[in-house]
Amino acid sequence: MKIVFTGGGTLGPVTPLLATAKAIQKTAPQAEFIWYGTPNGPEQFVVKEAGIPFRAISVAKIPRYFSFRLFRFPFDYARARMQAEKFLREDQPDLIVSAGGFTAVPVMRAGFSRHIPCAIHQLDKVPGLSNKMVAKICTLVTTSFPYQTPPFGADVKTLAIATPTRFSAKEISTREDAAKAFALHPKKPIILLVGGGTGAQALNEAMWKHLESLLKTTQIIHVTGKGKGNDARMEGYVQRDLLDAADMLQAYGAADIVLSRAGMGAISELSALKKPTILIPIPRSHQEVNAKTLAETRACILLDQSDVDFSDLLLKTIQDLLVDEEARTKMGERFHAIFPTDDGTQLARQLLKLV
Repeated sequence: MKIVFTGGGTLGPVTPLLATAKAIQKTAPQAEFIWYGTPNGPEQFVVKEAGIPFRAISVAKIPRYFSFRLFRFPFDYARARMQAEKFLREDQPDLIVSAGGFTAVPVMRAGFSRHIPCAIHQLDKVPGLSNKMVAKICTLVTTSFPYQTPPFGADVKTLAIATPTRFSAKEISTREDAAKAFALHPKKPIILLVGGGTGAQALNEAMWKHLESLLKTTQIIHVTGKGKGNDARMEGYVQRDLLDAADMLQAYGAADIVLSRAGMGAISELSALKKPTILIPIPRSHQEVNAKTLAETRACILLDQSDVDFSDLLLKTIQDLLVDEEARTKMGERFHAIFPTDDGTQLARQLLKLV
């Protein structure tokens, strides 16, 4: 049995499927996996780390605004489709699975034309364009959020399941060991800032603006994104461009508060680990709906980076949360209760029915 996972560009649609691959192998040890992703996205790093062969597909993304790239799109898509056809012919998979990303569109359409079953998992509350483009040709469509109105139209049935995540509370180190892994003091508060697989410059700059003030009372693990760091070197401040899975789990274990974008990969991990979280979604994106849905239930704190005084508000929110341990604990518990996650078992069970 061979399964192609496809998608990428960010880590959001990647890490849940890596968890699902592990869950599949528990039931079907003979299963083989291949990943079709973007040539320069961060997914190559984590996919290869997981021991899954990786093939790069040219990016064919529809521009959201009028630009010269709109005229290039038909040619970009044709090239990506030809690559997908070639790879599928060579690999002969039994199933194609995606959790989003434009790379998945030519792969799934090529697979459908070859009568290969396709499945998607919709992570975000608002369906992404790439999933909308392939939902009707999929045999299985699962979602992280329940819907009162069918998200892909009345003729596409969906199944709400627990969101797969690569981490669980059982795996996390003691706070003391996790802090020491970053050469930090385990008895002093620790903040983790992670802006997603590609980083978040606005969050980086807000952190650097108040770095000296924060370091008077706390320590910081700052994941800047590849190529987005600076030369700040201060006691109690750890800066990394990316973290592998083992180090990411240690960072979560060390953190008293996590500052994060609101992609579903991050949200599922934070929920699974019951972390008190400040979510700062990408402005005017699907992440805003994800974060608002959770913030309305007080499962997290939502901040808008478009606010004029965003960096000052971020500083105050961190300081207020640091001195209220009870509020942090309750927030983490609510997060875990409101947004169900698992190790990929539910999705794996559904996928194995298709092969």
